[in-house]
Amino acid sequence: MAVVTEAFDIPMDIMTKLATGEYRRLDGVVRVAIGPNKGQIVKHLDPIKIEQVAQNKNVVTKVIEFSKKNRKAIIIGTAVAGTIVAGNFVHQKIKNREPKVMKRYHAALRSYIEDIRNGELSMKSINRLMDALEELKQDKRYEMLKIELTTEELDVLVNRIYEYTVKLASDNAVELTDDEKKSSDNSILNLQRYLKTQKRIFKSVA
Repeated sequence: MAVVTEAFDIPMDIMTKLATGEYRRLDGVVRVAIGPNKGQIVKHLDPIKIEQVAQNKNVVTKVIEFSKKNRKAIIIGTAVAGTIVAGNFVHQKIKNREPKVMKRYHAALRSYIEDIRNGELSMKSINRLMDALEELKQDKRYEMLKIELTTEELDVLVNRIYEYTVKLASDNAVELTDDEKKSSDNSILNLQRYLKTQKRIFKSVA
C-alpha cells in the first residue's frame, strides 16, 4: 500500500534558507551563501537590545581572559566571543570553508524540505537526511558545529517538521507513541526523532 504524502507548506523564505545553509547571517546581515549570487545581501537584521549587548560583553571578556591564560584556546575563544556578540558561530573563520559534513547535511535538508513541499517525501530522502545528521554528530568538531546549527531559524523549521509528522501519521492512520510526541530543547535531536517517526510510518504502511 502506498504512503499518503500530501504537499505540505514549509516556505523557502529567509528562515528556512538560513537553517538549510543557503543563506548566512554574518554580523547582523543576511547574505546568499551558495550559488552565483553568493555574498549578495538579502536583509539587514534589527540590532540587538543594549541590555543584551552589555551582558554579552561581560561573557566575551571572560572568554578572552581565559584565552590569554591558555594559548591553545585563543583561536576557539575568539570564535566563541564572536558567536556571542553576532549571534552566529562562523565556522569558516577558523577553517575558511564549510566542512564537508555540513555541506552534505545542508544539501540533504534542502532536498528533504523540497520533497515535503511537493508531496513527494520518500524513504530515500528521510534516510539521506538521517545519515547526514548521524555523520555530523560523529564528526570531531560536532560541538562547535552544533553552535552554528542551534539557531532560532532551525527551531522554527523543526517545529514545522513536527507538524508535518503529525499530519503524515494522521493521513496514514498511524498512531504516534508518547515518546514520538515528546520534544527537547535540542533541535538536532528533535529532528532526528521526527525523521525516525516518519521512517516508522513508511514501514508501517508498506
